[in-house]
Amino acid sequence: MAGKRVSDRGVTRRDLLHAGVAGGGAILLADRLAAAGPAAAGKIDLWVFHCEDKKKLMQACLKQIDKSGGFGKDPKKLTLKVNSAWWRTAEQGANTHPELADAFIKGCKERGIKEIVMPENPVDAAKNTFPKSGLLDVAKSNNVPMIDLRSDKSFFKEVEVPRGKSLKQALVGKHFLETDVLVNMPVAKHHGGARMTCALKNWMGAVWDRRFFHRNNLHQCIADINTLIKPAWTIVDATRVMPDRGPKGPSRNLKTPHKLLLCRCQVAVDAYVAKTFLDTGPDKALHLKYAEELKVGTTDLSQVAVHEIEVT
Repeated sequence: MAGKRVSDRGVTRRDLLHAGVAGGGAILLADRLAAAGPAAAGKIDLWVFHCEDKKKLMQACLKQIDKSGGFGKDPKKLTLKVNSAWWRTAEQGANTHPELADAFIKGCKERGIKEIVMPENPVDAAKNTFPKSGLLDVAKSNNVPMIDLRSDKSFFKEVEVPRGKSLKQALVGKHFLETDVLVNMPVAKHHGGARMTCALKNWMGAVWDRRFFHRNNLHQCIADINTLIKPAWTIVDATRVMPDRGPKGPSRNLKTPHKLLLCRCQVAVDAYVAKTFLDTGPDKALHLKYAEELKVGTTDLSQVAVHEIEVT
């Protein structure tokens, strides 16, 4: 489905490469696992890459995706869900960092994915958020449509929400439902209402009516929508983390962990983010608990094999 692109007026609608990290970089694969060696078998893998160079971070992440099943068999279309909801610069930490999105898109094209789209239903106006975040320039330079979902209700499809307790049906962006590969690339940060926002909550940018969530048990609605939307991979931007004044900021105490997280389980990666960066957990960020109850994933980090990888 074609979309409008954000323009000056602000409204818009293969072979796997195993060459390693560009620029002479190498991944040090001496993983430090949460559970030692073979004991990690059967656990959920969560890779934590560390490097100040965002391009190298993403290249290492993509190489790990290659080694872990890739994006499926001969995918033609990939939908990327970034966070570009806020009128903030890249370094303020409210949105997905554009350098990560740029390296990801380039890597996907190298891997033979011909069509990539980047839809978002922003909170602040797209004419402000998309350029300010730096993500619009990334989209334009890679010839990828960055679609302002707010600009046209026809971008959405009404669907039933399986196992939803508070959210029984919703208007969801068609791009997230009609694609070969769905990838979630949220930013890790504090949220005043939900206590944190990361992978699970990022899908509020895929629905038409966010106000329903806030009026009808926010935490439960976040969990509910995740019974419907299931990405192949979640890549969390923790290069800088907003521990307060989220989700828009600016933060008074912005952290710069220079990390990128990769996982198939959104609940597990959110639980890790909550504990590691945001000093919270399922007892406060209740959407994690509710998502676990709905069998979306686990918050039990003893069931997660954490691979810490230095990228040099």
